[in-house]
Formats: sequence, C-alpha cells, structure tokens
Amino acid sequence: MKKVQKIDVKKPLIETRKKVAAYARVSMETDRLKHSLSAQISYYSKLIQNNPEWEFKGVYSDYGISGTSTAKRPGFMEMMEECEKGNIDIILTKSIKRFARNTVDLLEVVRHLKSKGIEVRFENENINSLSGDGELMLSILASFAQEESRSISENVKWGTVKRFKQGIPNGRFNVFGYVWEGDKLVIVEEEAEIVRRIYSEYLSGKSRMQIEKMFAKEGITTRRGYRWVDSNIKVILRNITYTGNLLFQKEYVVDPITKKRKLNRGELPQYYVENTHEAIIPKETYDKVQIEMERRRLAGAIGNPAIPTTEMTGKIRCPHCGKNFQSSVRNLVNGKNKYWVCATRKAGHGNPCHTGDINDRLIKEIICEVLEIEEYDSKLFTKEIDHVDVIGKEKFIFYLTNGRIVEKPYRKIDRKKYFTEEVRAKISEQRKNKHNYHRKNPATPFTGLIECDRCGNSFNALKTTLKTGEKITYLSCRTKRSECPHNSIQEGTLKKLLCEVLELDEFDEKVMDEKIQRIYIADNKVRFKFKDSHEETKEYLEKKRGTPWTKERHEKQILQMHEYWKNEEHRKEASERMKKIRSEKKWSIRK
Repeated sequence: MKKVQKIDVKKPLIETRKKVAAYARVSMETDRLKHSLSAQISYYSKLIQNNPEWEFKGVYSDYGISGTSTAKRPGFMEMMEECEKGNIDIILTKSIKRFARNTVDLLEVVRHLKSKGIEVRFENENINSLSGDGELMLSILASFAQEESRSISENVKWGTVKRFKQGIPNGRFNVFGYVWEGDKLVIVEEEAEIVRRIYSEYLSGKSRMQIEKMFAKEGITTRRGYRWVDSNIKVILRNITYTGNLLFQKEYVVDPITKKRKLNRGELPQYYVENTHEAIIPKETYDKVQIEMERRRLAGAIGNPAIPTTEMTGKIRCPHCGKNFQSSVRNLVNGKNKYWVCATRKAGHGNPCHTGDINDRLIKEIICEVLEIEEYDSKLFTKEIDHVDVIGKEKFIFYLTNGRIVEKPYRKIDRKKYFTEEVRAKISEQRKNKHNYHRKNPATPFTGLIECDRCGNSFNALKTTLKTGEKITYLSCRTKRSECPHNSIQEGTLKKLLCEVLELDEFDEKVMDEKIQRIYIADNKVRFKFKDSHEETKEYLEKKRGTPWTKERHEKQILQMHEYWKNEEHRKEASERMKKIRSEKKWSIRK
C-alpha cells in the first residue's frame, strides 16, 4: 500500500503594522489651552511615528468645543468616519475627559468601535477598551467626568446669576434694531423703523400673519436678508429690550449634558434692569401690545384678524376633545354648502369623538327652534347663545346667556327640502351630457360611477408620474385607511376589465355610460352593475410599482445587511424578539 505524506508549505509570517491615530481636545479658547492642545498633538505625533510597529494615521483635534456631546465636534466626527472606512486600528487619547464627558456617548462610541475591533487607549487612566474590565472602568470613570461637567456648569451658572444681580448682561446677545458699541447697545435707525412699524401695525388691528405678508410684498427682510415670518415678528413683539430696559434669565439650560434650553416661566428668578440703553418703543406701547396679544390668545380664532370668522366661530364646541368645530365649504351640485366639523377630525386625527358633519343650514334651523324665531338672526344668536356642545351624533346642548340650557336631538339635514326643481334640472342636464361634463372638469371617466363595496364611500383619483416618465392614475376609496382598509385600483386596470365585460377592443366612455349603472370595488374584486340589472364580477391583481434598484444599490444594500448582522447585540435582539413572538403565538417548531 502506497504511503502518502502531506508536506505543509511554511510561509514566512509578515506582521502588519497597526494603523494608529490620536485624539486631543480642549474646551475653552485661551492662549494657555491652545498651547496645551499643540503640545498634545506634538506628543502623540512623535509617539506614534517613533513606534516601528505602528503606522501613523494622524492626530484629530477639537479646539474650544465642549466634550458633553460627540455630534458637535468636527475633529471627532472626522476620526469616526476614518474608523468606519477601516483606516484606524488603535486610538490614543490623554484621558476620558478629553474623549467625552457624557457617559452614554462614551460607552456608545467605545462599544461601536469595539464591535469593529478598534481599540481605544486612555493614557491617564491606563484603560484599554478591548480588555476584559475596560468597559466597567470606563463606566465608573466616565460617570465621574460627567458629574465634573455638571459641577463646572453649576459654577458657571452661579457666576452668571451674580452678574445678573449686578445688572451686567451675560455676553453680547444679538438683537434686531441694536448693535453693541463697547458695553452699550446703540440703535440702528433703519432696523428700528421696522420694529416701530411692527408695533404700530399690530396695535392697529393687523395680525402677525398679515404683517408677514405685507413685509414680503414690500420686500422688507431681516438683518440677514431672510423673509420676516410669524415667529420672528412674535419675538419682536415680546422683547422688552426695545423699551430701553433689560430682562435677564428669560431662558435657562435644563441639563448641561444635553444642552437643552427652556423658557423661564417662573422656575427661576428673573432680573429686570431699567434704563440700560436708549429705547425704540415706549414702555406704554409695549404694555398695550402684551395686553392685546393676551386678549387675542384668549379669544382664539375670533381674536385673529387673519382668520375669516362668523358669529358661530368658537361657539360650537366638542366636549369630548375640548376643541371647537371649524367651518368647511364644499362645492356640491346645488352650489356651495357650509359644514361644521370637529377640529380634531378636520386635522386628520381620525374621529375619536364620533361626531358628524353639521350642515350650516341645519344648525341655523335648530337655533331658530331654540330661540323660537322664524328666521335666523346672527345678532340675536350672539346675544342669546353662549355656546353649543355637540355630543357625538346624539344631541346638541345649547347654553343660553340667561342661564337656560336647552337640549335638541341630533339630526341630519332634510335633503328633500333643498332638492328644488332648479337643482333637479341641473343634475338632469349633467346626466344627459355626462360625456361633455367629464371632459369639462378635471376628473376621470369613472367619476361618480365607483363605490366602495366595503364601506359605501365614493372613490377619488390621484395622478402621479413615475421616475421613468410614465403617468399613472390611481382610483382609491375616500374613507381613511384606519376605518376602511386600503382599497384602490389603477385607472388602466379598470379600463381593461371594462373592455372585457363589454367585449370592446378599446375603452369607450360613451358605451360605458350607456350600459354601466354602477361599479363596486373591494378586496381586489370589481363588481359591474349594468343598467339592465344584471351583474358581472372580475378579479384583478396589480404589481407594486416603483423605481427598479440598480446593481450598485443591490450591492450596497447587501453590504449594509452583512454589516448590521455582524453586530452581536443586533443578533441577540433579533433572537429575543423571535422567542417572544413564538411564545405569544405558540408556534410549534417541527423537529
């Protein structure tokens, strides 16, 4: 028997050099700290380049930037980008405080680098992030660094409040209408004229939105050349600085780590300093504006001149959500019709209050019954009725100014009453000339023919253009998806089905109008009801449309998925999630 012996080829092991970078940071812009940063950069450059086992990949630094957040440090973010590209194996840094003062940020970054096999060495603490007890030590020391940052913040706040008590502002803040000359605010006359005009226009009765539109029309801009908007104008009207006085601590930092700021609404004391600079607006004018702003706020829509209102605005209320009913005008066959709709429902938040649309003519009829008058009188309504509560679709509760409460059952408008001979004739004419009617209006050939076979609502059309240039019209149920599951069909698909049931070579609208009375759609089925009373049903299945992925996009997606599932935490989370799903649904696993 032949004897076979395997001979392994011994390749010389070539040790690859580690790619090493360093990170340095100082939080304040001073000459002493600038020298310190230069010293750190010089030290790490020499340290890395003098090590034959290391390949120098640069020293990244941030000057005059706080360490409480990693996102706002360009040098740090640039280093992290290089780590993502695989260009760094080891990061050297002086201490945890230089790397990050936020414990959450520090651990998140270190864990992310650890998952990529990148080591972080903290020189002062002698910690290596890849060692067994590295993360525990980091958690403890980072907590100390974070608390030190809070302590520094408290000291800074104490110094700021001390200056406030002495009437000294905290730095040179930017305010439209003024510039700083030394320690004094000096008026910029061109900007001051705009400030005076804002106050004048507001007190004359204009709303902030009306002032915004007026300035846009006249080409009046802010200091930086931007358009004046409602929020800018509100800041001008609220700023007491224009009276020649200063108010300190109008806002404060909630958390020194997140840097979140909040308006001071009495949580902390404020400091009012009088006659600090020349005034643009008299204090009396400023006070009048504050009173007017509060009056308009309490009045709601009625107090805003930019909003068209009626005597009923703000008086028809929904006790379920606390909102008012808002008016909505619709163009119907018998002309424009006004309805009142709960603000929650009108905003597209569903219908949690279970209210309906209240026809304006109907509510006026009921008001006439309550006030025992023959014809509706808007002045009498304002005088006699305080407000009306709408309880779902059950009843109206009228609260009169004399203290009397009257209840009326909820009812819908009597359509027969308003279906006059004139309206009948108009509808009849439209039906006779249906083909021309469709051409005359921006609608589809199916407008008025389709009905949802699930909820009974009509269909609307949505036209869209794909990136390929193809134009598609979707016909879908008007009811919200939360109330009626998605039910739609492409116009082209419906035309093909019609050609099949009518045995046509191509779609003909005239033939459809002659033979089809109604089209019902639901659950990928189309039910055609003919004028001779027979019905036919067709099923359809449409492919999802969209822009096809390119080869490059496919490859990029695959790489991202591989990268995602390399992370041990992601795999563990997915495993736990599937265990939970199996336990809840009691899946049986075949062996």
